[in-house]
Amino acid sequence: MKGKGLLKGMKITWQHFWGKKETVMYPEEKLTMTERFRGGTLDLNIDKCISCKLCEIACPNKALSLKVSIDEQKKRHLEEYIYHSGKCLMCDLCIEACPTKALEWDKNYEMFSYHRNSLDHDCKAVAEQKKAKADAQGVKSDE
Repeated sequence: MKGKGLLKGMKITWQHFWGKKETVMYPEEKLTMTERFRGGTLDLNIDKCISCKLCEIACPNKALSLKVSIDEQKKRHLEEYIYHSGKCLMCDLCIEACPTKALEWDKNYEMFSYHRNSLDHDCKAVAEQKKAKADAQGVKSDE
C-alpha cells in the first residue's frame, strides 16, 4: 500500500497530540528535582562539619576555599567556606570526600548571574543564617 509510512507517522503524531503533556510552563510551573540531581549551590551543615578540608583537597578545579583556625586544644574551627560556582564541575567529589556528610546540593537549578563576582557563595554564612532562622522558629536542626 502506498503511503503506509505516512499513515503510521500520523498515527504516532495524533497519539502524542492527545496524550500526556511532556513539558511544563516554565517559570509558572517548576519541576521538582530528583534525589540524584547534581547542581545548584552547596548546602553546608556547620554542625556536622569538622573542618578537615578533605572537600577542598578533592575538588579538581579548586572551586572550594576554606579558612580554618586551630585553637589551644588543637581543635579546628571553620572561619570561612567559600564556594566558587563558576569554577565548579558539579562532579560530586567534594560531597563524596566529606567523612561526616556535611555537604549536599540544594537542588536549586535557577542559577544565573550578570557578573562573575556574584558566583562566589559564602556557605558558612548561609548555613549560620539557616540555623539562626530554625532556632528562632523552634525547629530542631538535623544532625
